[in-house]
Amino acid sequence: MELWFDRPAQTWNEALPIGNGHIGGMVFGGIAHETICLNDETLWYRGKADRNNPDAADYLATIRHLLAEGDVATSEDLVRLTMFATPRDQSHYETLGELHIEQLGLGETSSYRRSLDLDRALGAVSFESDGVTYTRTVFCSLATNALIGQIHASRPGALKLRIALGRKKRFNDSVCQVEAGIIMSGHAGGVAGVGFQVGCRIVSCDGSVRIMGETIVIDNATTVVFSLVSCTDYWSAQRDMACGRELQAAASLVYGDALVEHIRAYQNQFSRVGLELPNDASDRDAPLNQLLAQAEAGSISTYLVQLAFDYGRYLLISSSQPGGLPANLQGIWCDDIDPIWGSKYTININTEMNYWLCGPCDLPEAQQPLFDLLERMRESGRVTAQKMYQARGFTCHHNTDGFADTAPQSHAIGAAVWPMTVPWLLTHIWEQWQYTQDRSLIQDHFEMFKEAALFYEDYLFEHQGYLVSGPSASPENAYRLPDGTTGNVCLGPTIDNSILRFFFDCCLDIAQELEDTSDFADRIRSMRDRLAPLRIGRYGQIQEWLEDYEEVEVGHRHISPLFGLHPGHEIDIETSPHLAHAAAKTIERRLMGSAYLNKTERNRAIDDWKGAGLHASTRTGWSSAWLIHFNARLQNGEACFEELSGMLASSMLPNLFCDHPPFQIDGNFGLTSGICEMLLQSHAQRVRVLPALPSAWPDGVARGLRVRGGQKVSLSWKDGKLSRIEVYGEPHDIFSFTVPESVSAFGERLDIDAQLDEQGAYYMTW
Repeated sequence: MELWFDRPAQTWNEALPIGNGHIGGMVFGGIAHETICLNDETLWYRGKADRNNPDAADYLATIRHLLAEGDVATSEDLVRLTMFATPRDQSHYETLGELHIEQLGLGETSSYRRSLDLDRALGAVSFESDGVTYTRTVFCSLATNALIGQIHASRPGALKLRIALGRKKRFNDSVCQVEAGIIMSGHAGGVAGVGFQVGCRIVSCDGSVRIMGETIVIDNATTVVFSLVSCTDYWSAQRDMACGRELQAAASLVYGDALVEHIRAYQNQFSRVGLELPNDASDRDAPLNQLLAQAEAGSISTYLVQLAFDYGRYLLISSSQPGGLPANLQGIWCDDIDPIWGSKYTININTEMNYWLCGPCDLPEAQQPLFDLLERMRESGRVTAQKMYQARGFTCHHNTDGFADTAPQSHAIGAAVWPMTVPWLLTHIWEQWQYTQDRSLIQDHFEMFKEAALFYEDYLFEHQGYLVSGPSASPENAYRLPDGTTGNVCLGPTIDNSILRFFFDCCLDIAQELEDTSDFADRIRSMRDRLAPLRIGRYGQIQEWLEDYEEVEVGHRHISPLFGLHPGHEIDIETSPHLAHAAAKTIERRLMGSAYLNKTERNRAIDDWKGAGLHASTRTGWSSAWLIHFNARLQNGEACFEELSGMLASSMLPNLFCDHPPFQIDGNFGLTSGICEMLLQSHAQRVRVLPALPSAWPDGVARGLRVRGGQKVSLSWKDGKLSRIEVYGEPHDIFSFTVPESVSAFGERLDIDAQLDEQGAYYMTW
């Protein structure tokens, strides 16, 4: 499984990503001048700060009263003045710099190939010049936390290289010489930001190596191996001299051994799951740009689907590993000093979507950084809860950053003041426990659930006979009152109630599992029972707000009222068919008049929308990925395939990064988890096999998918019919397997008897 091209990258969106969760690189594959753009997960502007608006608590009751009375304009004005943070923006992530490799003495070149091997997490470039074959390989080691590369010439002594470090030409403080290498130093956004060092040294070379000025000069070499490391003072100021020590330690590195160790560590995660869809040899031999052009023309290769599925898993492994920070809006890869949306953590769906694939794709360690960041949010979240709402517990709004900031971000009236992110994120801990049965997860984090719930005991208030949230919003949509007034800020939108119901159910399950004897469960149950239920609106849709308002933008990309369909579980095609029907109606309304456009038409339409002050359409990157999940839960495989095809045709950049636009990685991750949801579901106390199989995939194999209950499932199908299923793991009462009649000739229920294999593991075969 390779992404490959027959030409170098001309832009960052054509470069190929490598990473190990801590260091990231974008490989351009230039011939005479190679550039690898660099990132370090901890390189953030500014630092920890208290941005909470000091006037918020004094005006909270007034804002709520105005909303209850229908005076939206005045309430929103007060929200802007008293609840938006000071200053308005959190810290942002930014680029580390570039590694430049100049290769001298080349003539005309041929046989060019640039590739990213998804099986081995290895980038490669090869070409011929004047009868010499040159190869470059590079990877970010999951075993040694370094970016390691090898450059080789087929003719002895043919390499003549100049290697240097830079940061947008001017955004570094110093470059110094060390043994066989150089170190560049600086700060993110000036001295108030995170300090960094990035160093590169030659590990082995059979030619001459000199350090001249800020450049590593290599002549008459056949094979050159280099190592690049980066260090910051993000975790501890004591790390400011670590770069030199790590470069010195790299002197003993053996390239072949390092590559083997890296591949072993990577495949330990990547090889747990596999998808096989029959495909044509011509597609496997085609460069990625050709496959994407075919998709834009309406021909979706099953090989491209497989690439996209594996690419999502590759990108998460490469951008989120234990001991570090979670994958941000761009994973770990960022080319800017001041990136779009700060390349932060947007936690009103985008960060959550990053991690939906962890359960089914059996990558629990990739999600650990998210849980660690959540724990760090408790400290700042307590301050926000007290200063803004005079509440106990802790809370956060629709963004956080590398320093776990919890105050509102930006002046976006439809998004900024929305304190529902902590309970949503906490459901990920409960879900991971469901998938892994790792009891330590809920034991270690139970106190965080309790503290989060404390906030809602103080924050929720009675309105129209229910406990409601507010001021809040239905991210990031607007409504219209009967008198024509438009607004965003509201009381008790549907997504808030759905998130809280899901969160409260998690609390109750965890309390029962841990045999908690306090009054916690009783308090949770009391709040849960007083939330407003899901309602069906005038158009037969799931109502988005407490009142059945008209949407200002029917086709809005956020489809927040369907949280209860996915990632929640309260809307179910079998247990609540009337709500499932209303969910389908909601999707229909969201997509009215919406069609997939080719990329030229799409970009033109986006410019028109921006000129008119409108949001982009529903079908944009991550939103299409969310629609795949919705349609999968509704068991509509053809609609899933339409969304998936549309994403591949119009929402992918040349390097297969998902385009919001611009690049936003949640769409890549959401595509992968959406395919899992099409093939296997395990919510509502049953496993559904091939619930949304499209006719375009009549044959296939899925290996190693994990289900809630902790079991591993492999299945195959032929001519649209399930042909084999194997289940490994402890038997569990969740094993009520159902198969839609459309994919099974043997009825709807599978009765599966557990057996022991020779190694003592449970397995089940049908």
